[in-house]
Amino acid sequence: MAIGNFAAEVMADGPIGFWRLGEPAGSATAADSSGNANNGSCTGGITFGQPGFHGGDTAALFDGMSGRIVVRNSNSLNPPHITMEAKVRWDGANDRYQRIVEKSSFPELAQYGFGILPNGHVHVELRTSSAPVSDAIDSIAVLSIGIEAHIVVTYDGSLISIYLNGALDNQSSAPGSISPKPPTSANLIESGVGIGNQTQRDRPFKGLIDEVALYPRELPADRVLAHYRAQFAERQIHQYAAKFVCGKTDGGIVAPGTYFTAINVHNPLYTEAHLRVKVAIGLPGLMPGAVSKFHPVRLGPDEALEIDCPDIRKLAGHSAEFMKGFVVIESQTELDVVVVYTAAGRDGQVETLHLERVPARSRKAGLP
Repeated sequence: MAIGNFAAEVMADGPIGFWRLGEPAGSATAADSSGNANNGSCTGGITFGQPGFHGGDTAALFDGMSGRIVVRNSNSLNPPHITMEAKVRWDGANDRYQRIVEKSSFPELAQYGFGILPNGHVHVELRTSSAPVSDAIDSIAVLSIGIEAHIVVTYDGSLISIYLNGALDNQSSAPGSISPKPPTSANLIESGVGIGNQTQRDRPFKGLIDEVALYPRELPADRVLAHYRAQFAERQIHQYAAKFVCGKTDGGIVAPGTYFTAINVHNPLYTEAHLRVKVAIGLPGLMPGAVSKFHPVRLGPDEALEIDCPDIRKLAGHSAEFMKGFVVIESQTELDVVVVYTAAGRDGQVETLHLERVPARSRKAGLP
């Protein structure tokens, strides 16, 4: 499965958990893309399928009241050092310290975690000893309400560092290592990882969360910056131009008969694909025809759809009995596009049938 530049940078650094939060609406599970099977269970006010941030797929909206994702405790989630990363849009205070990520030692004590205080500062907690307290540090900068932010927290055994949008914001001394809380049959939930909330208490986040990742070591500053910059790397747009011929003609342009085109589009990925479709009418005599606006379409994993002549007329806003031209499909992911052409003679019986696979051409996103 192809992944974007940002996700590729994350995977290059060997995360122990990577929750892209690109699931379709109504999902009950948040998949771990790291390969460590640290999948999460979703409850409460979470709305998947929201427009994501730069370099990502879709994101999850947390309602600030009850939404939470719980990842059960596992050996892989208990490293001595840590990097925590997420892209968020904070939608304002709810009078609580809103968790973005937290792994608990006990219900009232974080093993490691970070979130947003009511005043907009990023707050970090790390338990680096067996004492019933955590080392804590706040960001100097304040997050803007409703604005995307890339947040990274690192801990190397000496320093806790907070990075906002690729730049170092604050540091604090914390010698030692993270106090482990290995999994037992009694602490799988209590000492698990909560995304958008704490696993048992209500410390709900209000806003969008996307691309959450944990790493078993400190990411150096150059890698943090590389992750941030990867969001804005040039993306490829795959475009498909499928010829269509629709309707009945007495001849003059093509042979007399009735023509039908069916354009079949398949999403071969295991994630949702976002497409846009428009119609360009072709006219004889070196005359260009009308071009419609793009219409957005979503295709779930392995889903397919068909664009037939009635659809083409609707997209084009054109009611001519006979039409020809191109259906243009654009997507950031590669698709399977196959066109089926049929033609019937004067007696209405199908005389020809032809299949054609439409190749993709690529261009850089943002170019006309």
